[in-house]
Amino acid sequence: METRTIVGQAAQSKGIYREAMSLQRDGWYVMADHIPGFHPPPEFEGYIPDIYAIKEDLSSIIIIETSMDEDPEQISALREYAHNFTNVQFYGWLVNEAGCRVARIE
Repeated sequence: METRTIVGQAAQSKGIYREAMSLQRDGWYVMADHIPGFHPPPEFEGYIPDIYAIKEDLSSIIIIETSMDEDPEQISALREYAHNFTNVQFYGWLVNEAGCRVARIE
C-alpha cells in the first residue's frame, strides 16, 4: 500500500464529496467517510468504504482512489463481499488531482 500524499488525500476527499453529492441528488441515502454532513459508512470485511449508499432495495459500496496501487486488498475484499449478495453492488472511481473521475473501478 502506498502512502497517500497531501495532494492525493485532498483529491480523494474531493472525489468522495463529488460522488456523495451526485448520489444524493439522484435520491440515494448516502454515508460518506470523512465528509462533513454525512454519517460514516459501516465496516465490511474489516474495511470501511469511502461511500455506502442505499436506494430502495439496492446498496452500493463505493471507493474513490487516486492510484490503483493504494489498497488492492481493500478493493478485493469489498468487491468479494458485494458479489455475495444480489442487491449489493461494488464499484469505484479513479480520480485526478481535482477529484474528477478519470476511470471506473469494477
